[in-house]
Amino acid sequence: MTQLNVLLATLGSAGDVNPFVAIGRALLDRGHRVTLITSAHFQDIVAKAGLGFFGLGTRDDYAQVVDDPDLWDPSRGFQVFARRVVIPAIRPVYDIVASNLRPNTVVVAQGQAFGAHLAHERLAVPFVTINLQPVAFRSAHDSALIPPWIPLVARPSLFRLIDFLVLDRELANPVNALRGELGLAPVKHVFGSWAHSPQKTIGLFPEWFAPPQVDWPPNTKQAGFVLTSEDTPPQHSGLARFLDSGPPPIVFTPGTEMKHAQGFFAASIRALTHLGHRGILLSRHTQHIPSPLPEGVVSFPYISFASVLPRAAAIVHHGGIGTIAQSFAAGIPQVIRPMAHDQPDTAARVQRLGVGLTVSPRHYTPDRVHSALRDLLASQPIREACRLYSTKVNSAEALTVVCDEIEAVASRYAAYR
Repeated sequence: MTQLNVLLATLGSAGDVNPFVAIGRALLDRGHRVTLITSAHFQDIVAKAGLGFFGLGTRDDYAQVVDDPDLWDPSRGFQVFARRVVIPAIRPVYDIVASNLRPNTVVVAQGQAFGAHLAHERLAVPFVTINLQPVAFRSAHDSALIPPWIPLVARPSLFRLIDFLVLDRELANPVNALRGELGLAPVKHVFGSWAHSPQKTIGLFPEWFAPPQVDWPPNTKQAGFVLTSEDTPPQHSGLARFLDSGPPPIVFTPGTEMKHAQGFFAASIRALTHLGHRGILLSRHTQHIPSPLPEGVVSFPYISFASVLPRAAAIVHHGGIGTIAQSFAAGIPQVIRPMAHDQPDTAARVQRLGVGLTVSPRHYTPDRVHSALRDLLASQPIREACRLYSTKVNSAEALTVVCDEIEAVASRYAAYR
């Protein structure tokens, strides 16, 4: 295979960036030149992986976004993400791609990295979209976010109404402003078909988690979960001692960047105490962790899921797709407290597969969490389902599929030879 110049682009948190880093490493191992375009916050992680890097915004920009409590609000979260992350990145992503075209270039981008879409249309560069979450693939037939009582025939109209009232209202004008400068016709339904490459779009999740639908883009390929992990830092060497000192613990995490989790941890500790179970609390924002902790409960700012989940009894988390994938791989049951964005959809899929339960933030009380964990840990069918799905997670195979598809698009639509 001729060496490619691969420009990767992704927006969001570590859960969005780490899979792209893993893909970049796999492409690098195949002999390609790889550059990742993402928030300046992730420069060190990208550099450690040996990839080229272009930063979007500043580290302080990233910190201010994740500090905003509205980012996690189900009614205001999309607006915050659109205005503070997606829209500011449109022109910089386009400019970076346009300035770094060379022979055998291919652009690979998350769906909301709209500048990559514009570069494809204006500059005829081969283009692949990668979406980590099933909710990115709009379907009238399979969406956990659409109430089941809404008839199938009415669902396309519902999507158009959501576009008109919410999605296009935030995004269509800034997208079309740059399109006009580039001599491109305006678009609408930005998160509909336009959000996917017409050449290839990849779902970074398996078919058993989200079966393909007839109204998905016809060039969609599902690769499977790509697992990502980092080495456990030396200062957390106490983890092994804790794991060895008693029965498997329950792991609690509100998400890597969640800075407003005092209530989550308070309710979790009380549920653990009632259950009489050991626990591990994970948060980089240690001011949210009560002190002192009860006996048998410990906290860490960060530990690799790969080092702890295979030895855990269960996990309670926010519903991020990366955490869900790691939990499936470890074969443990999940309690999910979804907040916003894709989390309610992914949580519903976990529950539908019989490996977990969902507790809404409003109902996340010690009694409700205790009850959910008690039922999960006592259920033989849930244990069997967890074991079954753990055998189906193959990250190496998923990376092979992704790299093969990227190389195929670059070869088929070569523009910069």
